[in-house]
Amino acid sequence: MKKIILTSDYELFLGEKTGSVEECIIKPTEKLLKMLGSSDSRMTVFWDILHFYRLLELENDYPELKADRIAIEKQILSMVRDDHDIQLHLHPHWLDANYQNGNWDFKYDRFALHNLSDENNPDDINTVLGCVSISVKLIEDIIKMENPDFKLTTFRAGGYLVEPFQKINDALFSNGIRIDSSVCPDFYNENEVFSFDFRNYPKKNYFKFDSKPDEINDHGKFTEIPVSTVKIPIYRNLIFTLIRRLKYPGLENGRPGSGSGYTTKSGEKSSLTRLLGILTQPRINQLTTDSNFREKFNYIFKKVPEYSTMILHPKLLNSHTLGILEDYLSSKKIQFISIKDFLSQIN
Repeated sequence: MKKIILTSDYELFLGEKTGSVEECIIKPTEKLLKMLGSSDSRMTVFWDILHFYRLLELENDYPELKADRIAIEKQILSMVRDDHDIQLHLHPHWLDANYQNGNWDFKYDRFALHNLSDENNPDDINTVLGCVSISVKLIEDIIKMENPDFKLTTFRAGGYLVEPFQKINDALFSNGIRIDSSVCPDFYNENEVFSFDFRNYPKKNYFKFDSKPDEINDHGKFTEIPVSTVKIPIYRNLIFTLIRRLKYPGLENGRPGSGSGYTTKSGEKSSLTRLLGILTQPRINQLTTDSNFREKFNYIFKKVPEYSTMILHPKLLNSHTLGILEDYLSSKKIQFISIKDFLSQIN
């Protein structure tokens, strides 16, 4: 049995048209929790707390948003009772989100935490320090209903936009955040809003760093627990592309949300350009069931060592991906643990 650190990004969506809170978060998370409970597995849940913050702001005017807020809070507290690990996830574009006619309207000028003001004001959520401080307090106040001693320790940046880390490290450190899980080694994305580049970052399950997550520092004040990635060679990627098209044409059916675990580039690609990429470039894939089919996940799983970190999104779970997880758990090929569990085992 291989122990894998399971992390779930507990979020609604980034802006794509998708399902409701009930469809995208509550129901798929319930299914996931049932499987984990039957196999004595745990996970770290990165809670997109700024969505919840906006629900609190608007719930008196919109009864449906109050219902969303209550459902999320109830599920979060249920996970705490079952000893799952709740941690901090920030998508600051929620601060500018408007709710009209039953839909959210987004702007992306402040999608990354770094886009907020660098003013040293812990009471203003529009500053880096204030956003982290207020978010940490909000999560801790809720979790302490079940666990009075709870303290946040770990952060995952929305869209993996943790760099430049120097702009946010003081805000994290002053709020007790000493662990990051935003880096995806070799992963990169060229996009006007969501750009990141983790090529040439350390390829380790965990390491210490100080102010630069791309530089190991054994005496650093932060710990990085990266999302594990695997480089898929060109010939294997071609095989997987054929399997995907021939065997799984409806792979994404039944997913309540949308999103991708693949690297992308800005702009629309032609079919020829995509084909050339498949034929000429290796592919970097995260350890995830998101957008992966059984044969591909099997390959990735065999390549990663024990205590690798897996990521998934409830909004991307469907019958196929839930079936993969169920098979691995029931056959005892895998046991999922949380970041909290992992740190307790290595310390």
